[in-house]
Amino acid sequence: MRAATSASGPHPSSSAHPVDPENPVNPVNPGNPASDARPSRRELRRRELLADIGAAVRALTVAEGQPAVTMAAVAARLGVTAPALYRYAPQGRGGLLDLGCASVAHEVSAALRDHRASLGPDPLDQAVGICRAFRRWSLDHRAEFALLFAHPADHLNQLTLRSDDDTDGGVRAEVIEAVHDLAWVFEETMLRLWAARAFDVPADGTLPAALRTSLTGYRDEVLTRARAAGIAVDSIPVAAISLLLQCWVRVYGLISLETFGHLAHIGGDPEPLFESVLEELTRFAGAAPTRTPGPEATPEATATTTTAATPEA
Repeated sequence: MRAATSASGPHPSSSAHPVDPENPVNPVNPGNPASDARPSRRELRRRELLADIGAAVRALTVAEGQPAVTMAAVAARLGVTAPALYRYAPQGRGGLLDLGCASVAHEVSAALRDHRASLGPDPLDQAVGICRAFRRWSLDHRAEFALLFAHPADHLNQLTLRSDDDTDGGVRAEVIEAVHDLAWVFEETMLRLWAARAFDVPADGTLPAALRTSLTGYRDEVLTRARAAGIAVDSIPVAAISLLLQCWVRVYGLISLETFGHLAHIGGDPEPLFESVLEELTRFAGAAPTRTPGPEATPEATATTTTAATPEA
């Protein structure tokens, strides 16, 4: 779901920002309780400008498509000159698209958190609910989805490079923070589900050694972050992390295919297929499937189907 980062304390991507010696703060996460320092006015203004640039990129993308995103077009929307933008996006158009990506990631993260808060305390309801909400948001915001997950800039490097070099104007750190924040919405939800319903998984020793090695660091990281967030998880097997990642891959993969129009050939509504994936998630958690009643499904029929499916889980 995301590249490995520190689960608590300053985000490693914060090293992409220089620290003002007169105002030493964590520039990516100034609210970090590990530091009582406050960002300078200059830093706050820089963040505001980066957010404004990202919002302008997003608006252009929605209105005219990604090809319309140019230094000149964004500058015109902001009322500045194109050369002035290079101070905040030295990489040019690629940096602009990255800031647009960060803007969208922050928006969908907030939307999913708000939706999750409306679902009540059951972690399973929350897990299924945010998956449905993410699909709905994606289908309603196809241009933004493409900007977030498929823009043509050097996005992979933006997410994986870790360097003290600030030649990108801090864009990389903004992208990493935003995308990892979105990932945490799902990670946190799944960890709370595990804390409430520790479902059966194979022993870690049964996993391929390469997979176990690959996921151990990530498991330790999210476990540390879970504890910092107050989630009552003392331990979680690597096999459980593997299973949760597989669930995420299937959910995101199906949403991506549908959003980009690659399920049109099935000639029907993809929602039942998506709901079948969510049913598998509920079975993993040791619960009966929870279907969303469709036009042909009454609450009574849904309850009957759910009850019948339970013995097979």
